[in-house]
Amino acid sequence: MDPARSKPFSRPRALVAEPLGALLASVPKSRPSWLTVVKTTVAATAAWVLARQLGDNAAVLFAPIVAILTLQASVYGSIATGLQLLFANLVGTGLAVGWVRLFGLTWWSLALAAFAALALARQVTNTPLARNQLTIAMLAVLVLAPVAKGYGQWRFVDVAIGSVVGLLVAVIVPERPRLRQAREALAVWAAQSVTVLRDIADELDRRDGEPVLEPSQRHDWIATSRALTDLSADAAAEVGGVEETVRLHLAAGRLRQRVADLRDEQLFLVRITLQVRAVSLATDRLYDRAGQPPALDRRTLAGLLRSLAGLLRERLDGDDDGETDDSDLRAALTGAVERVHTVFPSAVAVLDSVSLLGRLDQLRQDIGGEDATALVDPDTLPRS
Repeated sequence: MDPARSKPFSRPRALVAEPLGALLASVPKSRPSWLTVVKTTVAATAAWVLARQLGDNAAVLFAPIVAILTLQASVYGSIATGLQLLFANLVGTGLAVGWVRLFGLTWWSLALAAFAALALARQVTNTPLARNQLTIAMLAVLVLAPVAKGYGQWRFVDVAIGSVVGLLVAVIVPERPRLRQAREALAVWAAQSVTVLRDIADELDRRDGEPVLEPSQRHDWIATSRALTDLSADAAAEVGGVEETVRLHLAAGRLRQRVADLRDEQLFLVRITLQVRAVSLATDRLYDRAGQPPALDRRTLAGLLRSLAGLLRERLDGDDDGETDDSDLRAALTGAVERVHTVFPSAVAVLDSVSLLGRLDQLRQDIGGEDATALVDPDTLPRS
């Protein structure tokens, strides 16, 4: 079957081809610093001064605005934004000039022009900046053409001045990657993962013997677990900004290995977070609920969670080789699996507890890395 026909309701992609399309569809990820603020101020002022040298035409006074929009915290982001502005203004201005010659300027021609610009922008690019600029460029030429002679041609000039000045400032004074901020965001995220495991264990002990929860109630650790989503998004934005800052940064070659290490740490925490959240949700569903209690007793589970939290903390505080000694935890998990099978004669009755233990073991293996071993050696299993 044709893949295109198998998804009849999929949204069509923008009509811009690679590799130019990659730049025209890029949304800068790097966050502005105080240096970016100073550079943007300088770029806007320089663009205005240069535009004034070409005459008093009102069109060229848009140059500082374009310079402000162009200059980003990274060279790559500045190039991507500058190309988007040039592309959008080129298309929008060209359409406006032709539109005025065909229909003139009336309320209905302006309305039709706005609709046409918005419809075209929606199809040719995915970024809000380029979409908005294409529409603004077209409407600006239409509205100012009667009062600003030659506005169409000056529109190209002011955009070119602003874009060039913004790019020059970005290249001449590139910013250093925000490695410290990225490391701090990853550290906060990692610490929260450890906290979630300990919170689950503490609440399991604290609620031992208390009344069961209502179906609509959740354990306190659920809120802590949900916070991992926001922390992971913040860390991903910081790491993405660092990677973007290094791209096209001629002096940042020696930092690329450190950036790669940050990305590896982020991917590691993604795996850990998936398992921690799965454990928190499974534990919330099984414990302190009406009905038959789980085969895995809560004290054993709390002890395993604290051991996992300690192992993760050791992994985070340890050397770069990532090696951890999980032999004691592996033995404890093996013993818990064996005890669970003795609680009920039916395997189905202990399925939830075995599944939860499986998630704990997967988390152990993710923390241990490549040197982690499974609970059961496949070579020791009987062959049929």
